[in-house]
Amino acid sequence: MKRVVWLVGIVMLFSTASFSQFSFYLIDNFESGKFEQSKWWSFGTLEEKIVKNAPHEGRDLIAESCGEYSLGMSGKAKDWYVGGIGTDLSVDATQFSRFQLDIYGSFEAGGKLIIELFDDDNSNYTIEQDPQKNFEPVKDDKFVAEVNILGNGFTLVSIPFSAFHDVNPGVGNDKWDPNQENGSGGLLKLQLVAIAGKEDANVTFRIDNLLLTY
Repeated sequence: MKRVVWLVGIVMLFSTASFSQFSFYLIDNFESGKFEQSKWWSFGTLEEKIVKNAPHEGRDLIAESCGEYSLGMSGKAKDWYVGGIGTDLSVDATQFSRFQLDIYGSFEAGGKLIIELFDDDNSNYTIEQDPQKNFEPVKDDKFVAEVNILGNGFTLVSIPFSAFHDVNPGVGNDKWDPNQENGSGGLLKLQLVAIAGKEDANVTFRIDNLLLTY
């Protein structure tokens, strides 16, 4: 009887491990304690630094999931725009349906965070960009969603891919198809862009647990 229970336990363990392996794709949780400039690039006036998360009061599963570190970002807007960060992904995202992250905001600063996803439409693992037009893609799709930066405390933000809209119609194939078929690189790039709550206001917020999931 004990052998049967042990075998069942092993099967459940491997089944759980197999499920969790494919339930999400972690982009970054900053638990290395470093902002890895070889992985991320930044633009605009937004400044980034790793922040040690303060202890939270009471039971808060979202705050607990944020671990020891998050990425703090701040800057002053010019015509609403502050700046942002980006990273290369090159992942087949067809098994996922959402982009997710945790945001720690500020009542005083507010603002919005624009999430930009770029998929490969000409099958070369590259996003060709026009430096004369704010580095907009010239052969691939760019899908965008935006969320408000709320007040104190980590807020879990989970955005379905269906909520992203194509902001460059006529470029690429105008379809959300982040697969790695027929030489395509799939979902190639992610950018996060901060927009202030006022034309020349400051923004200050933190992000954590960036991932693709379903």
